[in-house]
Parts: sequence; structure tokens; C-alpha cells
Amino acid sequence: MSALLLLALLAMAGHASPQPHAGCSVDVNKSKMPYPQPLLLKPGGSKDVHGFVTPDSSGKILLSQNQQIIVACPDNALVVTKQPLATATCFSGTTFTIGSTPYNFSDLGCVSQPKPSERNPAKTCGSRSQYQEIQLGFQVGPDFYTLIDACFDNRSYSTVYDHFTMVAEIGGKQNDSSRPKWLRGTFFSNIDMEYYYNRTTQVNTVGRLLGDPKLGSKYISEINSTSARKNYFLSKGHLTAKTDFSLVAQRYVTFFYMNSAPQWQTFNDGNWKTMEENVRSYAASNGAELEIYTGTHGITTLPSKTNNEKELFLCIDGGNYIPVPKLFWKIVYKAVTKAAVVFLGVNNPYIKNPGSDYYICKNVCPSITWIKWKPKSQKNGYSYCCEYADFTKSVADAPSLNVTSLLT
Repeated sequence: MSALLLLALLAMAGHASPQPHAGCSVDVNKSKMPYPQPLLLKPGGSKDVHGFVTPDSSGKILLSQNQQIIVACPDNALVVTKQPLATATCFSGTTFTIGSTPYNFSDLGCVSQPKPSERNPAKTCGSRSQYQEIQLGFQVGPDFYTLIDACFDNRSYSTVYDHFTMVAEIGGKQNDSSRPKWLRGTFFSNIDMEYYYNRTTQVNTVGRLLGDPKLGSKYISEINSTSARKNYFLSKGHLTAKTDFSLVAQRYVTFFYMNSAPQWQTFNDGNWKTMEENVRSYAASNGAELEIYTGTHGITTLPSKTNNEKELFLCIDGGNYIPVPKLFWKIVYKAVTKAAVVFLGVNNPYIKNPGSDYYICKNVCPSITWIKWKPKSQKNGYSYCCEYADFTKSVADAPSLNVTSLLT
């Protein structure tokens, strides 16, 4: 190492905060992070969530001296090297070297935000193998890193369920509220999803489905509404939530329309949000890696002009498609102990007394001490918990898992 480089490294390291160990330490919530944020990958790592470098449970990325990581900007380039990826070597503190050049970690940004991709592995899913498995992730050179795999029905343009792995260190996730634009991808490329999710379009669509334009305005609140009903509209309901992944760069993968379904905003921001937070807290406090499957079941209805229950769809141009789910469900599976619990929520704030078609399995929420939602709230979404085996009696296309006990 040249004397000049050594002096440069020592100068940069001297400005870093004191470190508790020899090596590099980046606090993802207190250190300055590179922007746009690159993917941080483990050399030779697996091509899934475990192949990413992520913070520990305290929110720090800790590396030993001379440990290497791959800094990647799919479809664009690192600002400092003008290349799509580079191998960065930990020197000390927040100082890394690429080749013989030292950089502060915050300087390792991309020209633009790394964009995720879809991949069709030519696999099927569903009880009769009637659906397609689609992988969502990042193409890095010749390698595809899968973060979400979705079971997709390309006839109704709906996701039956998707799956991801929640890391045990999720409690150290990066705090960031930014939301990128949603991605149509290959399967929604010919559908103007922003148009169909537009509030005015929803008013018109619901009115047409129910046979009376006034009913559209009755059930869908206007965008500038100041009434207590201002959140009564269909939102882009994430199946895998963006903060289920630790770092901002990973989270863009959750913004594929394939990872969403029409969800009433009152429920989205009510019991569903609370449950998602509770699941992350469970993983963090127990140091538990979780396999999580999130899906939909049935099609919700509203009374028509003639008081007949009519199924709701987001799109009705050229046929009815993208159904508004009757139920959202989430299987939380701890594979190491073969324990699981299923959380379900009613996706309809206008249902006053849901019957057996909404409560499809026996409620076991009293046994789940870590769920803190308001299960009997109509506005927040009636919600309940089930044992996996009981749940699968009603949901034939649920994933097949080896479950031996309830995750309490």
C-alpha cells in the first residue's frame, strides 16, 4: 500500500465515529447512507435474502477488516466507478476501498435507484398446478436474486399468495418512509393501474357494478373529502410490506403490482397494519427467522341498486378482472419449530355482521399473546387467527407446509 493511500485512509478513518471493534461499522439510521442506495451483496452468497448484507438487530452493518462486499446498481452504475457493480473492501469505520481508492461508505451511491425485475422460472403452483410461480427480485449480471416468489393467476390478474423470508434481525431495519413508483412489470404492462386505482375511477367502477352511479359515491369517498369517511376507498394493498425488508434498496421489489391487491384503506391502515407491525416485533424480540405467505380469498360484495350482493372488481373494461378480495390472510411460519399461525381480515368496512363465509376457520386469537389489533372493529377490519390445518380446509390453494403446532 502506498504511503499516499495509507495517509488518505487514515485521514478518512480518523473522521469516522469511534468503533467498538477493528473493522467497519455503519449504523443504517445514524450514519449517512449512500443515495440512491445500492444493493449490498455477499460475495459467493446465496441468491436470496441471505445473499444480501443487512444490518444486525441493532441496526448496524458490521464487517471485519478486509472483509469484502459487492456493491451493485442493476441497470445503471455506481457514481464513483461508472460500473454496474464493484467489490468494496472494509478498511475501518465507514471507509472502504475499491481497488486502491478509498471511499466513505456514503459515497457509494448509484446513478439511479436499482430497479427490480421479474423472472418466470416455468414453475406452477396452486392445488391443481393451475397458476404460475413468478419470482420478484434483482438481476445482477448473470445472477437473479429472488426476494419474493408469487403464485399468480394470470386470468384474473390476481396474486393467490406470495412468499418471502423475514430475517431474524428485522428489528434493525432502516427507518425510511420513501415510496417509489409502483411497477407494472410484464404482467400488468397493458393495464393502466394508476387509472384504475384513481379515486374518481373507483367511484365510476363501483357505480357501474352496482347499477347506480350514486352508489359509487356512497361507498367510495372523494379524494378531497374531509368527512369521517375520507379513508373509504381501495388502496394498493401490499401483500409483502415494504418494511418487511431491512434496507431501502431491497424494498423497491415490494412495489410490483403483482405484490398487491385492492384493499380498503380503513383496513389497510387499521388491523392489517397493526398485524404486520406485530409480526415484525415478534421476529425481532424472539430472534426468529420467519417464512411468511400472504394471500387473498374470495371476492367481496356490496348491495346493488336492487339490493342483490354484487362482486367488486377494480377493472371492468373488457371483462371483470382484478377482484377486490373478500379476505386477506397471512401465514406466519417458523420453519425451525414447524409452528405456524394464520391471521385473517375482512376486506370490507361496510359488513356489519360477517357470517361463516367470512369466518372460515375457528378463531384462536386468545392463544396468540403477541397480536395487539382490534379484531371486532368494523372500520379497522374484522380480524381473527386460525390454526394452519383448519385454514387449509377452506383455502385449497394455500401453500403446503409441514406444520405441527400453533405459533404462540
